[in-house]
Amino acid sequence: MTEWKTARLRHEAALREFVRGNPEPFKTLWSHGAGVSIFGGWGAYDSGWDAVGPRLDWAASRYADGAIDLENLHTWVDHDLACTVDLEHQLASLDGKPDQVSITLRSTHVYRREADGWRCVHRHADFMTPRQG
Repeated sequence: MTEWKTARLRHEAALREFVRGNPEPFKTLWSHGAGVSIFGGWGAYDSGWDAVGPRLDWAASRYADGAIDLENLHTWVDHDLACTVDLEHQLASLDGKPDQVSITLRSTHVYRREADGWRCVHRHADFMTPRQG
């Protein structure tokens, strides 16, 4: 379990860098194989590291001077798979605009234990919207 806790702390630190516009720490946490995917908060999806890596670069480039507070709703950890469900409360400048905006993303991450530790294999994030009647 200590290995998982360390991986989770690295994930949180990497997301703090991501909303500052730096994707590199987050990218190092991902499996770089074909079996990865992202359903990003900005729409569409990508599959395979050759598509996911550039998508992370693009998404991080939209952010500047950001901060994030993760609200973990659920975490499941098994021998070789783990999953987290979080609310990502973000405050950041987006798309070069000077004013910061507050957004909340609903995010789910799936991790797989690989030879070198826990690696992210899927991210699904979307914008929190009001509950529909």
